[in-house]
Amino acid sequence: MAALSLPSTPRATPPVPPTAEGDLTPGKWRHPQLDEIVRRQNAATFDDKNIKKLGWNAAALTLSWTFGPALKKHSLQLFDTSHMVHEIPLFIVQIFFIFNILVALYPLFRAKDDLSDIPLTPTQRSLLGLDPSVTPPATPGTSFVTPPRYRLSTSRKPSPASRQSSPMSANGSFSERRSSIGTSTHYSPVSSPLLYKAVSNGGRESVGGRESFGGRESFGGRDSYGGRESRRESRKNQSLGSASPLARSNSLGESTVSSVGPSTPSPLRDQLLFSAMGASESKLVFKQGIFRLSEEQEIPADDPYWTRFWELPESTEDVFSLFTPADIRRTRDHSLPNFRTLILAITSRLVVLKNHPSFPDPDLAPERDLLNCIRILTRLLPYVYESEQLELWEENFFWARRKRKTRRAQIIGEVLFDEAQPENGSETTAPRTEDYEDAKPLAEELIDTLMDLLFFADFTIPQLPTAKSKVSFSIWQSGVGCNTAMGSNKALESNRCEILRLLLTLTGKAMYLPANTLPVQGVRAITYITTCQDKQAVLTLLCSLLNTAMKYNPASWRVPYDHVVWKDPRQILVIYCVQLLLVLLLYPIPEDGRGTPPKNYYRHYFGRLHRPQDFQFLVDGMTRILNQPMQATISYLPGSQRSVKWAPEMLILFWETLQCNKRFRSFIIDSNRSHDFLVLCIFYAMEYRLDPSKQGVVRMCIFILQTMSAESTFGKSLTKSFEAQETLPQSIRLPKFRGSYADYLIMSIHTLMTTSKGNLDTVYPALLIILNNVAPYIERISPSACSKVIQLFSSMSAPSFLLANETNHTLLASLLDFINIILEHKFTDNPYLVYSVLKYKQRFEAVRAFTLESGQQEIERQNEKRKAGSADVPASPRFSQSEDDLHTPSGPRSPLTGIPEENSPFAIGNDDSDNEHEEEGAHTPSQSSPSAQTSRRPSVASTTDDNGVQQLRAMSEKARGKKPAGHPPFSRQNSMTSQTSMSALFTPSASGFTPTVPWLESWLPELPLHTILTIISAIAPHIPDTALTNAASPEARTLIHNLPSFSEEPEVAGIISEATPVRVQSFEWSALSMGWYESLLWGFIFSSEMVVGSASGATPGTVGVWNGTGIKLFRVQEAAAQGPTLMAPKGAVDAVGSNLVQRIGNLRLRGRNSQELGNNAPSAREV
Repeated sequence: MAALSLPSTPRATPPVPPTAEGDLTPGKWRHPQLDEIVRRQNAATFDDKNIKKLGWNAAALTLSWTFGPALKKHSLQLFDTSHMVHEIPLFIVQIFFIFNILVALYPLFRAKDDLSDIPLTPTQRSLLGLDPSVTPPATPGTSFVTPPRYRLSTSRKPSPASRQSSPMSANGSFSERRSSIGTSTHYSPVSSPLLYKAVSNGGRESVGGRESFGGRESFGGRDSYGGRESRRESRKNQSLGSASPLARSNSLGESTVSSVGPSTPSPLRDQLLFSAMGASESKLVFKQGIFRLSEEQEIPADDPYWTRFWELPESTEDVFSLFTPADIRRTRDHSLPNFRTLILAITSRLVVLKNHPSFPDPDLAPERDLLNCIRILTRLLPYVYESEQLELWEENFFWARRKRKTRRAQIIGEVLFDEAQPENGSETTAPRTEDYEDAKPLAEELIDTLMDLLFFADFTIPQLPTAKSKVSFSIWQSGVGCNTAMGSNKALESNRCEILRLLLTLTGKAMYLPANTLPVQGVRAITYITTCQDKQAVLTLLCSLLNTAMKYNPASWRVPYDHVVWKDPRQILVIYCVQLLLVLLLYPIPEDGRGTPPKNYYRHYFGRLHRPQDFQFLVDGMTRILNQPMQATISYLPGSQRSVKWAPEMLILFWETLQCNKRFRSFIIDSNRSHDFLVLCIFYAMEYRLDPSKQGVVRMCIFILQTMSAESTFGKSLTKSFEAQETLPQSIRLPKFRGSYADYLIMSIHTLMTTSKGNLDTVYPALLIILNNVAPYIERISPSACSKVIQLFSSMSAPSFLLANETNHTLLASLLDFINIILEHKFTDNPYLVYSVLKYKQRFEAVRAFTLESGQQEIERQNEKRKAGSADVPASPRFSQSEDDLHTPSGPRSPLTGIPEENSPFAIGNDDSDNEHEEEGAHTPSQSSPSAQTSRRPSVASTTDDNGVQQLRAMSEKARGKKPAGHPPFSRQNSMTSQTSMSALFTPSASGFTPTVPWLESWLPELPLHTILTIISAIAPHIPDTALTNAASPEARTLIHNLPSFSEEPEVAGIISEATPVRVQSFEWSALSMGWYESLLWGFIFSSEMVVGSASGATPGTVGVWNGTGIKLFRVQEAAAQGPTLMAPKGAVDAVGSNLVQRIGNLRLRGRNSQELGNNAPSAREV
C-alpha cells in the first residue's frame, strides 16, 4: 500500500503575462451608406410612427371640430372683434393637422424605392427585403462594400473551467487566470483552491430549502466553473478602460474541450461572444445549440452546453421564434434522452436560482436566467402533452417519486482536489444508501417553486419592510382581503406574467384530452394546485388574481382611437389572472373510487366570501368589463374604442360566483343588480347569435339567465318598469318600448329563437325553461309581449314543426306550460294574455284535434303551394322573426316558419302576425355575417345541446304536480352515474325521422291544454265575436278591462284554486356538461393567446403558446389570412424582420442529415 502523504495547501505558480495574439476586436462595422439606405426605406414605409402621427393628429382635428364653435363663442364674448379674426387661428390649426395627416399617409401612395443606385450585394439586398436580382448601374469607381472577416477563435488551450484541469496543473492556467484578473501574492487567498471551491459553490452551505437533480455542479452552472467570477472581474476591468472582451478572452481561456469536439463554446465564451457581437450572434449560437439537441445522442448532463439555454436568450420572442415546433418535435421523437435532460436541467436550474440566497442578484443569481428557464419550459411542455406516446413517460418523469443526494453527499462530491486520494482512483467508494433521500416529484417541486416566485421580493413583489423572508404571501392589489394597495412596476408585472403563463401551460394539458374524458380523468397539475391545504398560500393567490382582474379599468379617460397607437401592457396580466382563476375555480376534483374526492380549496374559500363590500367590489369590476364592449358599440365615433377581449371569461366568472356563493346570489338579486346582468346576457347572446365560433358564449349567457331565473326573487323583480331603454345598443333596443323587464325578457327570447338562423336550436329548451321559472311572478304583460308568445305558439304548433323530429313536441308542451302557469297564478293581473288566448282559440282547439293524417295533408298542401310559387322546400323547419318584430337586430330579417295557410283547420284568424309566412331555404348557418367569415377564434361550441330537452320531456299535464315544489340547491355533480341532464347535448338527432300513430298518441293526449281550453269554454260564450276582431276597438278595450272579473266563474275559479305548485328547473351538472364547460373555458384561453403580440389586433405579450399543437378538447378552424391594412401595415421593416427570422430558422450545420430536416411530426392543427 502506498504511503499516505499529508495534505498541503497547493502553491500557485508565478503569474505569467498573457501572450498577445493580435487585436481580435471586430469593432462596430457599418455600411458607409447605411444612413442613406435607412432614410430612403423609411420614407416609403408606413410604420407605427406614421400610425401614431395619424392617430394623434386625427384626434386633435376631431377635438378642434368638436370644441371649436364653443371656443369661438367664448372668445367673441371676451373680445369685441369680427368673426373672421376668431376663425382664422382655428382654421390655421386645422390646416396644420390636415397637413400632418397627409404627410403620415404619403408612404402608402409613394412607390417603393429599390435602391438600385447603391451598390449592394444580393445577400445585402435580401436582408433589406429588396429584390436580390436587381443590379446597380455600372458606375466607374463603385464597388461592393462587405464587412471585414475576423478570426472568431484563437488557441485551443484547455479551459480552466474544465473539470480535467486541476488548480495544481503544470500549465499554470488556473493561477495564470487568477493573476491576470487581480494582483495577488503566493499567500493571497485569491489563489487558494479552498476559496475557489467556496466561490464555485456560490455559498450553497447557506442555502436552505429543496435541491433538485444535478444542481449547479451537474448542469454546468456558471458558479461551478468560475464563469461568474470571470465576468465580474471582466466588467470591472472594462469599466476601467481595459481591452475589449474578445481581447481578454485569450487570457481567460477560450473553450472547453469536451467529447463533442474542440469547437463547443463554454458558457464564458458564449457570454463573451454575446457581449462583443450582439444579440444576432447569440441567436446564432442558440440556434446551433438547438440543432445539436437532435443531432447527438445523450449529451452528458454535466456538459456546459446546457447553460446556453438560460444564458443566451434575451426575450420570450427569442425562445419562441428560434425554438420552432419542428425543432421541438424532432428532438422529442428522435432524441428523447436529450429532451429529458433539457427539461431536467432547466427545471433544476430554476429551483436552484429560486433557492439562492442572493436571488435576484445580477451577478450571483441573475433574474434573466430564471426567466429564460420559465420561457423554455413554457415552450416545451405543450409538445410533451400533445404526444400520446409520451403519456407513460410523462407520468413517470414528472409525477414519480424521486431519489436525490443528501446535502452531505453533495458537499463531498464538490471537492475539487484532495491530496489524500490516490491518483489511480482504485479505492473509490461505492454510493451508499444513506447518501440519498426521498424527494417530491419533479412537477410538484416545479409548481411549488412557481407559487413561491409569484410572491418573491424584488422579483414579483416589492421589498416589504415587515417581511421575514424573500417569499412573502402578500396580496398584489387592494380589494377582497386587502385594503392597502401594494406598490408595483412594469418589471414586477412582467415577471408575474411569465410565471402565470407557465402555470397556464402546466394546467393546459386539459386541451390535449377529449371533452368526455377530461372531467373523469382530470389534470394532475390542477389537482395538485387546488388541493393545497396551505390556507395562507391559497387565499393570497386567490385574492391576488381576483383583485388584479377586478381593479382593471379599460374605460378610463383616453383620447379616441388611442388603441391604434398605444397598447396597454397590463392587459395581458389581467387576462392571465382571470384565466388562471377560472381554471382553478371551475376544476372538479375527479373521483378515484376510494371515497369522497379531495376538496377544491380555491372554490371552497371563494364560496365563503360574505362581506357586502366584497360583493360590491366584485359586481363593480364585472360590470365594468362587461359594459365596455356594449359602450364601444354605441360610441359616436365608430371604432374609437376597442372592446376588451376577456368579457367571455368575465361572464364565466359571474356564473361561477352565482353557483358557488349563495350569499353573492342573494346580493345580486336583492339589490336589483340582476337587471344589469339580464341586459348584459341578452346583449352578448344577441351580438354573437349568428357567429358559429361564439355559440358557446351565447349558450353560456342563456344558462346564466336560467340560473338566475331559478330564484323566486328574480322573477318578482321583473315586474319593475324598464327605464332608459333607448340608451341600449341598437342590437338589443326595442323602439318605442314601454314595459317591464319581464316584457323585455319575453320579447328578447322571441328574437333569439326567430333570428338565429338555426344556430340556437339546441338551446330552445333552456330559453323556455327561463320563461317557465319566472312565469308564476309575471304581472301586467304588455300587448307586444303577448303577441310574441302567440307567435311562438303558432310556429311550434304547426304540423311542419311538430312532425319534423321526435322531440319538437316537448318545446310546444313547455310553451303551453308557460301560458298555463301565468293563467293559474296571475289570471287577474294579465288580462292581455287572456285576451290573446281567447282571440286565437281556434288554434288551441285545432291542436287538441290534431291527427297524423291531417298534419301530413296540411304539409303536402303547403308544399304544393310553395312549389307553385317557385319557392324552395325547407329541409328543416325553424323559427324566424315576424315582420312586425319590435327588435331591430343587425342581421337580416326572415319570415316566420310553420304558420299554416288561411281557412285551414290550423288557421288563427286575422291578427298582427297575418303577414308572417314560412321561411324558405336550407338549414345552413349564416354566411353573411362578417364575424363568421373573419373570426379567428376556435369553434368551441361543438355539437352540444342543453339540459332542457330531458327536463321538458317530463312536463306533461299528467306528470304535473308530481314533482316536489321548490328547487334543488346549486351543486355540481362529479359522478358519471348521476342523472345526465345534458345527455341530449351530446347526442346527434336521428336523421330521416318518420312520424307514426303510436308515437303521436304517446304525447298528444298529454299536452297541457286543459287549463287553456277550460278558460276558453268558460269565457268565450259570454263575449261577442266583434270584441275579438280588433284589439283597438272600444268593445275589445271594454272586454280587456272586464276580463279579471271572470275569475269568479266557477270553472275559472277552480283552475285558480287548484293551481299547479311552482316548479323550478335549475341547471344540472354532469360529467358531460362539465366537459363542455371546460372546453369552453380552454377555448377562450387558447384564442386569447392565438394571435401573437406583434400582430395587429393582438394583446401585447401574447406568444402563441399552443399554436400548431394537436388540440383535442375542441376544434381549431383555420381562418383565411388577411392582407396589410391601415391598422396592420407591412413594409420594409416587416420584410427585413421576417427575412432575418427565416434565415436563422433555416440554419443548417455541417453533417446534418437532410432527412431529419423535414417535419416528421404528425400533422398539427394550424391556426
